[in-house]
Amino acid sequence: MLLAGHLAKVQGLKGEFLFHAVMDEPERLEGMKGLMLAPPHQDLEHAEGKPPARAVVLRGFRWHQDRPCLSFADVPDRTAAESFKGWSLWMPESEAKLSEGETFRHQWIGCEVYIADCRVGEVLRLDPGPAGYDMVVMRDLRPGRSGQRDIPYIKAWWTLDLPNRRLDLDPPEGLLDVNRVGN
Repeated sequence: MLLAGHLAKVQGLKGEFLFHAVMDEPERLEGMKGLMLAPPHQDLEHAEGKPPARAVVLRGFRWHQDRPCLSFADVPDRTAAESFKGWSLWMPESEAKLSEGETFRHQWIGCEVYIADCRVGEVLRLDPGPAGYDMVVMRDLRPGRSGQRDIPYIKAWWTLDLPNRRLDLDPPEGLLDVNRVGN
């Protein structure tokens, strides 16, 4: 499942929610099958939708002052909606559109990282970076090393082979040693 966004607050008396989307084109939610609502602490990215998560069907979608506004078939009014304020809306990965060359962050997790055909690490996660670049958080597997290294995802440095769970890195000299103390 992919996080589509969060139910920000109840809007009006008909059980509608202002929606904080984290997806492009939230209007694509209309008619989408397989939507799930989950409380904010329940992550459905790698888990099934077990209670209290629940399947939902979108009843309505509209724009309200440049913000998406959603309603669900089994949430008839404001009273019923109040208990879902702050919950997350998840969508099936199969419903996502990716442009050529785009990937999902979770596809990187566990991939081995190589420099000049030598395995140097394993991807733990991708984090948004302060300069607009994603940061590849890598477990350092070089001999005599430990810990994590944050490496910016600069396209020119990386060659991706996700089907084979391999990432080749051609970093500037010394990049992986920037935070090393001593010899």
